[in-house]
Amino acid sequence: FLFPDGNPDPTGSKDEMVAWAREMYRELSPETGVFFDFLAQYELFDLETRPGKRMGGYCTGFQAWQAPFIFANFNGTSADVDVLTHEAGHAFAYYTASREQQLAEYCHSTNEINEIHSMSMEHFTYPWMDKFFGDKADKYRYAHLCQALNVLPYMMCVDEFQHLIYDKPDMSARRRRQVWRDLERTYMPWRDYDGVPFLEEGGFWMQKQHIFLYPFYYIDYALAQMGAFEFYGRMKQDRTAAWSDYLTLCKAGGSKGYLDLLKLARLSNPFAEGGVANAVSHVVEEVSASPYR
Repeated sequence: FLFPDGNPDPTGSKDEMVAWAREMYRELSPETGVFFDFLAQYELFDLETRPGKRMGGYCTGFQAWQAPFIFANFNGTSADVDVLTHEAGHAFAYYTASREQQLAEYCHSTNEINEIHSMSMEHFTYPWMDKFFGDKADKYRYAHLCQALNVLPYMMCVDEFQHLIYDKPDMSARRRRQVWRDLERTYMPWRDYDGVPFLEEGGFWMQKQHIFLYPFYYIDYALAQMGAFEFYGRMKQDRTAAWSDYLTLCKAGGSKGYLDLLKLARLSNPFAEGGVANAVSHVVEEVSASPYR
């Protein structure tokens, strides 16, 4: 828990939260209002947890109907609201691109762009979090920003670990654990495993399925978070302009490459000098000034 009295949980039922989300997206923009009305009209989500249902959450799409679909397992925590913002961000991008792009392959971009769509929507919806969390909305926004910042060093750690171990496929299991523990001490020196032998020896890396199944994918989240943070900073200055650029990015789908799409949305290149600082500095300042710090 981030707070002594527990992390903020949403106050409504599934149906209430969907209704609040519909109000939220109608107020956010004309485009998102039409989009969420479409989802609700055709029941393009499966949100409730039930026996025998697959775990997890994701967004997919049906090209023949230009229709996104959101799958999730609500559990009464803030993750339920994240589904209605993050996965809805993916869904909105697909809904928008499928009506702009002629090729089905262009309705999706690469992961480092796709996650900008979803992560940015989490920030664009901040003003409406009072609907879901009541008087704990500020706590949610603070916790959300902290978590987005805190996971970045872990993403760096996972990425460098992959480079090192994939380069030496014959590396022993013990050596892999040692490599991970050394990287943890570099990127996350605050980690304390309280003497648990397996974790102290570097076994924590095994819980990240991306290392086994999706090589070099995990860093895409960090790259996308830079774009989302930059959109968040810009929306605090000029929300209308930020939304216009975000909508342009969604409409473009995968019709251009990564760097060209960043330029189209007027986002910085995180690989360029000062790119990361430009995206992150205002978030660090906001978190540091929070009364919850």
